[in-house]
Parts: sequence; C-alpha cells; structure tokens
Amino acid sequence: MMRVSKAFGSVFAVAAAIVSMTTSSPSSAGGDESLIQLSCSGGAVTVTAVKPWHANKAAPWKWDKGAKVSVDDDAAKFKGDKCEGTVKAFVCNGDQCKGPIAIAVK
Repeated sequence: MMRVSKAFGSVFAVAAAIVSMTTSSPSSAGGDESLIQLSCSGGAVTVTAVKPWHANKAAPWKWDKGAKVSVDDDAAKFKGDKCEGTVKAFVCNGDQCKGPIAIAVK
C-alpha cells in the first residue's frame, strides 16, 4: 500500500511540475518586446530597435489603429488618431530576424 501511495505521489508531483512550467512559459514574442522602444504623442508613433538590432524595412509592419508613414533601418513611423492599439514590429541583427513582435501603443 505504501509503495502505491509513493508512486502516486511521485506521478502527481511530476504532473504538477509540468503544468507549472507550461503555464508560466513566455509566449513566442516573450522577451522580444525588450528589443523595441515605442513612443507615441498625439497619434504619432515611432518604433525603434534597441542596438545592435535594427528595423527590418522589408517586413510588413502594421499598426491596427493607424497608417504606416515610413520604415527605415532606424525607425518605423505611423500616424493615427490617438495612442492606442498594437504595432506589429520586425527587427534584425545580422542574419537573425524576429517578428512580428506585438507592442501595445500607450
């Protein structure tokens, strides 16, 4: 009887650990948000990459509450009515690229 309860306890502990790890895992963007800096004033959004990263100007940048004005290696610029919504950003460092990275506009 004691062997069964020890085995059951071990199985329960392993299952709890697996559930804990999967529920606390970051999303696919995870820490990628730290690669981006975003500023917004009066509906004008500027998104820059943290060095050594740079904006991927070939990627499909989007802001769900405004229009894209320009994208170059330094920054992506958008214009909208106010500072809200989400920007989908794309950055590169050498041959390593990441995106879309969803960033809340505030």
